[in-house]
Amino acid sequence: MQKVRVGLIGAGWVAVNRHLPALQKIPQADLKLIWSRDPEKARGVAGRFGVGATVARWQDVIHSSEVDAVIIATPPVLHLPATVEALSAGKHVLCQARMARNLDEARKMLEAARSSRLVTALYPPLPGLKGDRVMIRLLHGEEYVGTVREVRITGMSVDTDPESYRSYRWDAEVSGVNTMTLGMWNEVANRWLGPAIRVAALAQSHRHGSAAEMGVPDSVAVAARLECGATATYHFTSWAAGSPGSRIEIYGDRGALVYRLFAEEIRGLTGADAEFKPIPIPGAEQRVQDTDSQFIRAILEGTPVEPSFREGLLYMEFLEAVAISLKTGRSVSLPPEPRMETWDRFLG
Repeated sequence: MQKVRVGLIGAGWVAVNRHLPALQKIPQADLKLIWSRDPEKARGVAGRFGVGATVARWQDVIHSSEVDAVIIATPPVLHLPATVEALSAGKHVLCQARMARNLDEARKMLEAARSSRLVTALYPPLPGLKGDRVMIRLLHGEEYVGTVREVRITGMSVDTDPESYRSYRWDAEVSGVNTMTLGMWNEVANRWLGPAIRVAALAQSHRHGSAAEMGVPDSVAVAARLECGATATYHFTSWAAGSPGSRIEIYGDRGALVYRLFAEEIRGLTGADAEFKPIPIPGAEQRVQDTDSQFIRAILEGTPVEPSFREGLLYMEFLEAVAISLKTGRSVSLPPEPRMETWDRFLG
C-alpha cells in the first residue's frame, strides 16, 4: 500500500485531540516526525501516538527526506514561514486555522500554494460542520427562509480567569488580527450565505494590566452588508454572563433558521409556522471533520480537499477589514488591501 509520510509541526491541543487521532486511523498515513517548542512535550506526544521521532527545530520536519507532507498545528505566527518553506521544499501542506496573522501573510501563502502545484488545505472549525449540508440545502435548495434579509452571529461566553489571558490568543504578535471565534464563525457564514462586501466595527478590551497591552480585543461588534444583500451583525465577547452562546441566526422574508454552534442543533420556522421547531440532521447528510483523510487522499489520488487556501483568504479578508475599521474608525469595503500587521498596528 502506498503511504504518505507525515511530519507534524506543533503538539498542542488540536494536534493531540484532532490530527493525531485521525491520522492513526488512516492506513495510508505514516507518522514520521513531530516538533514542539517544548521538546519534552514532543517526546511525550510521540510516544503516545507512535510517531517515529522528534526533532529540535520545525525546519527539520520540513527538510527531512522521510517526510512527504507537513501538518502545521501551531499558532498563526508560524503559518506563513512554515508553509512557504514546506512548499519550497516540495512538501504538501495542511495548515491549522486561522490561516495567518493578517491578510498580507494569507495572500503570500495562497501565492506560494498556487505556484507549487502541491496539495494545500486548511483545517475547518468543528462547530457548524455537522449540519452544514442541511443548512445549504434549506437555504439554497428549498429556499426555507426565502430571501435572506437579516443575519445575527454571536460568539459570547464568560472567561474571567486571569490565567487564560496568558494564552497566545491574546498576544497580538502571535495572533495578528484573529480574536476569539470571529474568524471561525465568519468561515461558517461564508459557506452558507456568501461573503461580506462592507463592514464597520467597534471593539474594546475588558482586561486590565499587562494583558490589555497585547492589543487583542475581547469584545467586538461588527455591522456588515453581505454580497447576497442581507444585513448582518457579529457580536463577540468573553465577558458576558448569561449570554446566548455561539449561534448563527438567519431571517428571511419567508422564514428563519437558528444554528446553535457547539450544540450542533438547528431550529427553523417557515411559511405559516407559528413557532420554531427542531430540524433533524440526517445521518446521510452529516458532515464530519475528515480533513486529515481528505488531505492524504488528495496527495495519493488527486481528489478534492477543503477548505482550500482560497476559502481561508475570504475569512482573512473579513478579519483584516474589521481590523482596519477599528483602527481608522471608518467602514471598509471588501476585499481590502492588506494594511494591518496586528489589530492595532499598520504594516511597516
